Amino acid sequence: MELNILHLYYDILNLYGEYGNVVIMKKHLEDQGYKVNVDKKTVNDEIEFEKYNFIYIGCGTEKNLDFVLEDMKKRVVDFNNAIENKVVILATGNSFEMFGKNIDKKEGLCIFDYEVERLKDRVTSDVIYKSKFFDGKVVGFVNKMTETYHNMSPLFEVEFGVGENKRNDFEGVQYVNLYGTHISGPILARNPNFLKHLLIKICKNADKKFEYKEIEYPYEDAGYDLVLSELEKRADEEKKK
Repeated sequence: MELNILHLYYDILNLYGEYGNVVIMKKHLEDQGYKVNVDKKTVNDEIEFEKYNFIYIGCGTEKNLDFVLEDMKKRVVDFNNAIENKVVILATGNSFEMFGKNIDKKEGLCIFDYEVERLKDRVTSDVIYKSKFFDGKVVGFVNKMTETYHNMSPLFEVEFGVGENKRNDFEGVQYVNLYGTHISGPILARNPNFLKHLLIKICKNADKKFEYKEIEYPYEDAGYDLVLSELEKRADEEKKK
């Protein structure tokens, strides 16, 4: 069986090496026995969203995100159909901000009922999150200039670092098989638990008889354990202050 991955706006929304998320997902899907095709699409390209099993959108500058938003508006019906048809979609960094009603005074795609406010100052933070959708914690780095307000199911609960807004308790959005988080960079390479969760979703959507093969990835696991340990030490130190 073949699986198809779409790396959307690979050349514009790839600020922190987000292509690594596509690379590692492809490798892990191949390890499960699938042939995997990766398509890279950008502004003005023809896109058949329905052919893909996994769609990935990464992070970009605020200027590039505004540019991409205008292209996405031409595709909003097809993209929304992909969401409702349970295609697995991961949007990282500021890319998922496009799906709401607005980014400041600029109209968004209006797929979801949330609002994004741009700030004067940039917010940066290492983070530890946890999710009700899979076991284990998520580590990463957030670099944003926005606060997001919504009533959707949040993707993560904040354990250390920044959240969506001043309340700082939740982060990200989740709807059907769409996952959006402000964590930027290769989040899947850093978080084997999140990678496995998405991989199983992708495979079960394509093959109802799919059974996950347990494969050891010692270097990935060791890297995750090291980062989590260091960030938990920092979190403990912050609590003591």
